Amino acid sequence: MVARGDLTSPRTGPTPFYQGRAWDLNLRPQMTNQFNFAIERELDSKTNVNVAYVGQRGTHLVIPHEANNPLPGTGPFSTWAPIDDRRPLATILPNVGNIALTESSGNSWYNALQISGKRRMSGGFEMLFQYTYSKTNTDGLGYYGCGGVNSEGAYWQDAYNRRGNYGPACFDVRHNFTTAGVFNVPFGKGQHFGGSSNKFIDAVFGGWNLNYNMAVRGGFPVTILAATQNTNSGRAPRGNVRANRYLTMAEPTTRTVDRWFGDITGSTFCAAGVSNGTCAYGVPAPGELGTAGVGTERAPGFFNLDSSIGKNFAITEHQRIQFRAEFFNLLNSVSWGAPGRDITTTATFGQITAQANSPRNIQFSLKYSF
Repeated sequence: MVARGDLTSPRTGPTPFYQGRAWDLNLRPQMTNQFNFAIERELDSKTNVNVAYVGQRGTHLVIPHEANNPLPGTGPFSTWAPIDDRRPLATILPNVGNIALTESSGNSWYNALQISGKRRMSGGFEMLFQYTYSKTNTDGLGYYGCGGVNSEGAYWQDAYNRRGNYGPACFDVRHNFTTAGVFNVPFGKGQHFGGSSNKFIDAVFGGWNLNYNMAVRGGFPVTILAATQNTNSGRAPRGNVRANRYLTMAEPTTRTVDRWFGDITGSTFCAAGVSNGTCAYGVPAPGELGTAGVGTERAPGFFNLDSSIGKNFAITEHQRIQFRAEFFNLLNSVSWGAPGRDITTTATFGQITAQANSPRNIQFSLKYSF
């Protein structure tokens, strides 16, 4: 890099040449407090259920913060001074633009009701399940945020309003259910049925086992943007500019991968800075940032079922062959990715172009033990 003057010299071009990186002198380690309360009940000698409250409070989370973001101008937007002249350090460091400050000001809250149960092996069947109803809020996702979920980014929309970015974390899921089980088919030698079968019948029909693993959860948060305001707001935000939110978006009668939020027309969103009383979102007025919170909408949920079937073939007392067939995404169901969320590109708003799981995959294996 060829230097263009020192940090305090006047700008040699239309924009500052240098970008800064700084660390808060009071940077401190994250503090995490965890607390929980649980009740466990035995339903019978082989079945138990556990109900718990689980909470976690995080403070001093390390996050990025734009330390030299332009301030709003005074008077009508058309009379505002140039962006780089409104930076807080413009008078003492005119040749410095953005400054990525690492600080420990982030906060997070996690609260959850967790219900789990287990049925120990009985009659050849064993099963467990877990359901979580939870909420995770934060104002700092860290430097890397979350990929593929269309939630809030690493930097706040307004560098001077941390509370404005407090809302659902990118990984927040209200409902999360998982269950798994194994079933040893009770037929064959030593089993409840077919115990007296001949060797051929036992070899063909005995000793089979089935397994399954199912996961179901709600969708991740989606933060609605007005992307044109990233350049038209006159604020040069390091984070994305959100839309104005006026009303709760109506539940669509039909959801499709092309229109997850319902049909979009030219009148769906309000004109810049104006609420017509019927639109849910609109573009902020010139010079303004969006009023919508983070994660005001939700992406599609997730469903997946894996299963397997296997059998042991005894050769001798110490040798055996194990056959196994495994089915990933057994039902070949589709769980969709995050929908488009920019109201200034109505053609792709609510459009889903990716899926969150893989197609059905089947694999077979043989294992020889001796």
